[in-house]
Amino acid sequence: MAFEYEVDRALHRRGDPMSTHDFLAVLEEVTSIAVEPLTAGEHDFLMKNTDLEEADLDPGGRVATNLRVLAGQASSRAALRENSLSTAEVASLTGRDPANVRRSRLEGALYSPGTGVPGQSLRFPRWQFIEGAPVPGLRKVIPAFPAHFHPLSIERFMTTANEDLEGMTPVAWLAMGGAPDAVAALADELGYE
Repeated sequence: MAFEYEVDRALHRRGDPMSTHDFLAVLEEVTSIAVEPLTAGEHDFLMKNTDLEEADLDPGGRVATNLRVLAGQASSRAALRENSLSTAEVASLTGRDPANVRRSRLEGALYSPGTGVPGQSLRFPRWQFIEGAPVPGLRKVIPAFPAHFHPLSIERFMTTANEDLEGMTPVAWLAMGGAPDAVAALADELGYE
């Protein structure tokens, strides 16, 4: 009963988006998906090669792990959304038509993670704009990133000082007229780390 009371209070602080009963039903539905048993080989491998313990591998431990992963993913999506601009916002910032913004993305002159969701605007990370214009040279840099590289990792790379770029961030290097090939080479190396 105390758990349900705490859930009810947490939902109330968030504007009561659903009833406590409905929330618990969703939580039960989601957590029941994650309990497919491990094979003996998977279990042995994990016990020998990780710091996991037996409790981590039981269904409850695996559900807790999946919930932590889900929370991390939600946090990453929120950070991406907070530190990015919509297509319309980029168009307004740069004085371009939204169709030209989308075309620049397709041509590799602007970076937007993913393929977009039908009916929703693409998101363009803020790091690629300086004084209302795209950072020069992105057309060479963007394709150099490993395909699997997370957008937050790309942001961290582009906004962190690099000794190979005279101590500048890749964004500052490009904005100061530095060679895009130097940044592209460093981005390409990320796939080998």
